[in-house]
Amino acid sequence: MKFGRIAGAFTLLLALAACGNQADKNPLLLVSKAAVQTFKPGARAEPSDARDILTPALIERSDTSALLVVSLDQDQGFTVIPQTANRGTVQWRAGDYRGILRRDGIVVGTRGFGHDLYTADVDALDAAFESNGATDALRVNRYLTAEGIIEVREMICTVRLVGQEPLNIYGKIKQTRVFEEDCRDGGGDFVNRYWVERDGRVRKSNERISPEIGTFEITRLTE
Repeated sequence: MKFGRIAGAFTLLLALAACGNQADKNPLLLVSKAAVQTFKPGARAEPSDARDILTPALIERSDTSALLVVSLDQDQGFTVIPQTANRGTVQWRAGDYRGILRRDGIVVGTRGFGHDLYTADVDALDAAFESNGATDALRVNRYLTAEGIIEVREMICTVRLVGQEPLNIYGKIKQTRVFEEDCRDGGGDFVNRYWVERDGRVRKSNERISPEIGTFEITRLTE
């Protein structure tokens, strides 16, 4: 792991420690509380969308790390902030019981969305970012079915460096390298995309969570 990732992880742990009981007052978490209603079964009210509310000033007010998550299939955005960290895996929570698990900026699980990604082994993908690609990166996804059964799918993925792109994150320009992760499995092919900064930090990603949930676009708003 590069120094930048270690420093980023240390900063995140400090932010977690600072959260405490103040987390529920975090402005970016408050933004999320209404937005996540769209994922609840039977929801009828027109949901809020974090993208309609977020501003550079609001992001600056956040006292901890934050991500903007957009369900591309539902065209719905919400925010998450870190809740716990365990052996390099950080759990990010929305305004309710839903959450996303990430390791080194890569999604390795979701909770509370239904048909969740239970866990994922993505060490080969992480290594490919440092080596500018890989042709035989093993990914193992474990999905939680509606019956409570864990379904395991192994995929051999090709990771390609496809270019460089500056990102404008609410007024802050981030220089990134762009990687594509092309995976194939019995349930159909999918391609994930990652925007990675020079220090190895994943600034943005488009990641297929599960066939039922579809793809989340995840952008790091802070740091």
